[in-house]
Amino acid sequence: MERQLPADSATLRGARAVGIVCATLFILPVILSIAFPSAFLFQPYNRIYERMIAAVLLAFGLGLLLALRDPVRNAGVFAVVGLATGLLGGAVVYALVVDRADPLHWVAQVPILAAITATLEITYTRLRRPNPIVVRIVVAAVVLLPFAFYLHDMAYAAFVANR
Repeated sequence: MERQLPADSATLRGARAVGIVCATLFILPVILSIAFPSAFLFQPYNRIYERMIAAVLLAFGLGLLLALRDPVRNAGVFAVVGLATGLLGGAVVYALVVDRADPLHWVAQVPILAAITATLEITYTRLRRPNPIVVRIVVAAVVLLPFAFYLHDMAYAAFVANR
């Protein structure tokens, strides 16, 4: 069970500012990917998957904006969106290292996703005091994700690609 900290007005203002900035950072890549596709999208370009990831990013931004009304009660939104963003960042790093995606992502996507993840998780810990075990699980999930993708690629090659 989470122990709720009393939030002072500075913490609430900070959480609201973080929510607005992070929501903006989720919406900007959707718009900028039209002008700079190689910085935000992966080749071969596929409009279906591009729309899907745009929908996810827009949902993250909208979710954060909706959570701003009462950041303490909606602190879980900050945590879940931060975790999902960290996992997305891990997927981007995996694509860069293993699939040799365009290196422009190192300066365009990776820093943005890492900053959003860290900011949202720190904000969550300011709003609520999470159980230390949960914090360790979140960190392990983000760190171990590339290894899970590698195992997925091996299983895919063994079972699906041979058909």
